[in-house]
Amino acid sequence: MASCQPWTYLGGNQQVFQALQSAGRKRGFTIPTSSSGIFTIHTSGVKVNFRYSWNKSNRTLRLECISKPAVISCSMIKSIADKMVLASGGTPK
Repeated sequence: MASCQPWTYLGGNQQVFQALQSAGRKRGFTIPTSSSGIFTIHTSGVKVNFRYSWNKSNRTLRLECISKPAVISCSMIKSIADKMVLASGGTPK
């Protein structure tokens, strides 16, 4: 399993974080309610693990893919993450 460099997103207020959690639930995965942790996405037989850290005071979200199949590129995962964050009201840095 491979990993990716962490990505930072701006504008991560409470509403953005809750919108991301809701978007995750609609797609079948759960982002925990704590300000940092790990979550896993299972889809089409593929498992991808993420570590996240939400800094409430400076309104940033740090997301890191910590394991993924080698055949899936980090840029592909980042593209999907960017779209989800944008749709939830955040901004890729």
